[in-house]
Amino acid sequence: MNNAIQSFYRDNPLMVSSPFGGVSGVHQALVDEVFAALDVRLDGKSILDVGCGRGFMGDIVRERGGRYTGADLVANVSGIPLAISDAARLPFQDASFDGVFCIDAFEHIPDGAEAVREFRRVLRPEGFMFLSAPNYGNVAGLVKWWCEATGQYRKHTWAPFRRWQPQELEQPLTARRIESQYRAAGFTRIRNIGHVAEVGLGVFPWIDHPRMPERIQFRLQRLFARIALSVVRMWPGASLHLFWKFEV
Repeated sequence: MNNAIQSFYRDNPLMVSSPFGGVSGVHQALVDEVFAALDVRLDGKSILDVGCGRGFMGDIVRERGGRYTGADLVANVSGIPLAISDAARLPFQDASFDGVFCIDAFEHIPDGAEAVREFRRVLRPEGFMFLSAPNYGNVAGLVKWWCEATGQYRKHTWAPFRRWQPQELEQPLTARRIESQYRAAGFTRIRNIGHVAEVGLGVFPWIDHPRMPERIQFRLQRLFARIALSVVRMWPGASLHLFWKFEV
């Protein structure tokens, strides 16, 4: 499975991205907003970024006074401390880091529960975990199930990103599944927030369907832009992405 993931992302480099950036720079405003909402502080802290890809979060960590280390199966970056490794077998000693990031990579890890235990193992006692991950506990999850169950997409490949381009090991994560895995690993203080900009994809994923006419797509985008903040305040899981902070 890891070989398939490596091959996919080498052949599809534009998919190594997240709401925070990864392809065309960093979405600084979103980073600031989410870190403030979840009280993610980096000054003086050592951070391990699992599934770091191009290592685009390295600048964010360093600018905020932290020390950055990346880990990935397919990392393509120079100039940073980097480990080519499986998330479920991190090559670090116990209690090595103050914080662990996993930004839009968790859904691609075959054994998420084992990876979470590794995240917990390498964290120091007062450390924290920051996670950004797709959320399929909404209409998008139902569409994903239907498209894969009917054979329109292979299992664990449908996603509404980039005009429904097939992914590699896009597991159907939900808030309940993620919280269960992290609690089982010993995390007890858990917070999450939704991503306002992706409420449309979560509750009406056809908005980015390849056959959606541009004029209708534009009107739908304007509609969701007006209502998304109110929706995500009442139901964070309406968003296609959730941002999490876990502490022991």
